[in-house]
Amino acid sequence: MPEVYLGIDFGSKRIGLALGNSFTGAARALSVLPNNGDLYNALAKTIKEWQVTQIILGLPLDMDGEEQEITRQVKNFARKIKHHTQLPLNFVDERLTSFEAERQFKSLRQNSQAKAKNKDQIDAMAAQIILQSFLDQN
Repeated sequence: MPEVYLGIDFGSKRIGLALGNSFTGAARALSVLPNNGDLYNALAKTIKEWQVTQIILGLPLDMDGEEQEITRQVKNFARKIKHHTQLPLNFVDERLTSFEAERQFKSLRQNSQAKAKNKDQIDAMAAQIILQSFLDQN
């Protein structure tokens, strides 16, 4: 049975999600959840629906590899996810993933859409890049 991975790009306003598995070794953008009081219930629903067996979370570091305030927020978020899901969780260095997601999105976009929608798609794409990075290393 292949492992099913949920890639997560944490943000203070939105959480980008991506799915992948050990059989195909490929990740795909899934959706974006608002970072609000319903986040853990929404994550639990996604995990159950897709039968996720492991979580891959992007760890934002500065360009020198040092932690920053958002890094501490992500680590706190990781503790809460582990408590709520009891699933294994791995971190992936996410430096430049949002930049790369934005670059890829701009090259793929063929028509103009609302800016908020674009940000959602970029966050989901960043989660995909984080997860694909993990899959490529394993």
